[in-house]
Amino acid sequence: MKMKTLDKYLLKKFLNFLLFSLLACWVIWLVVDVIEHIDLFIDREVGILTLAKYYFFYTPFIVFFLLPVAVLLSTLFSLGLLAKNNELTAMKATGISLYRILAPLLFLGFFLSLLTVGVNETILPVTNQKKEKTQRVEIKKKEIQEQTLFNNVFVQGEDNRIIFIRTFNSEKNEGKDVLVQRFERGKLKEQIEAEKIVWKDNGWLFENGRYRIFSDSLSSEHEEKYLPFDSFLRFDLKTEPLSFTRTQKKPEEMNFRELSRYVDVKKKAGQKVSMELTELYLKFSYPLINLIILIFGAPLAASPKRSGLAIGFAIALAITFAYWFLLQTFRSFGHAAQIHPLLSAWAANIIFMALGIFLLLKTKK
Repeated sequence: MKMKTLDKYLLKKFLNFLLFSLLACWVIWLVVDVIEHIDLFIDREVGILTLAKYYFFYTPFIVFFLLPVAVLLSTLFSLGLLAKNNELTAMKATGISLYRILAPLLFLGFFLSLLTVGVNETILPVTNQKKEKTQRVEIKKKEIQEQTLFNNVFVQGEDNRIIFIRTFNSEKNEGKDVLVQRFERGKLKEQIEAEKIVWKDNGWLFENGRYRIFSDSLSSEHEEKYLPFDSFLRFDLKTEPLSFTRTQKKPEEMNFRELSRYVDVKKKAGQKVSMELTELYLKFSYPLINLIILIFGAPLAASPKRSGLAIGFAIALAITFAYWFLLQTFRSFGHAAQIHPLLSAWAANIIFMALGIFLLLKTKK
């Protein structure tokens, strides 16, 4: 019962600082962003309701991005005050180890990481897309521009089809370097590769390509039917030309499954995917920083010499800057394929986790 009371006490202090830190960071972000774009808002005569709508859709990303900073601040402030007031010393004097004291906070950090993964998969792709649309159409007042050529077009069609076209001409309704795949229960069943595709008689005419059929019922010697063709007209593809002229989703506007499929299709089309792969792995590595940053910050906060609020804030800024610098550096390396995308997405986490464990082991228990 005594430990449950202590856990509740620690979690309450931590959560109070977490909410306050998150709210403060959110307000600062909004103020800076409004000041940065105030000329645009005035020039375009953007109304209050439009701004409210824009920042409403922007807020989930802001919270997702700033949560690790708030976790670090609340770690330094909550544990720092406990150390300053000798409460940590009193707890240790009763035989409670620092590891046991930190256990509820580490569990909370792990829960926050899982929560942000879920938010990143469900809420953020939708709100990011709506935020971009609000900014483009209602704030910058840009209508869909008349554009003829669209590059690297990726469309999820009917009947679990995925369509990739390297270049699509909306004026002629034709595309070059085409890959169409149809899936059933996650397995590839049909694939069409063609040099050219043309919208003709309410159907798609494929030219100079290969048609492949995959079937589990075929023998091992004939697992794949391979049919080269000069021209191949398909009326069952109901994806119309307008679908290829829509704005391509950005990686942050896709969930893990969508981005993973996009990467697979681009690979098969012979496209470079280092940037998309890096962003794919970041969808899981970045949320985990909520736990890692807590492990890193706890030993620093547990020292009475570093318990001042001003010092704690300065340490938080320095740590945040260092992590963000490493993350963006390795991210750039991953985008440029200078290092493997998986390593580029996890390198900053690995470094901070190693340093955090080292500091924790060095701290008096």
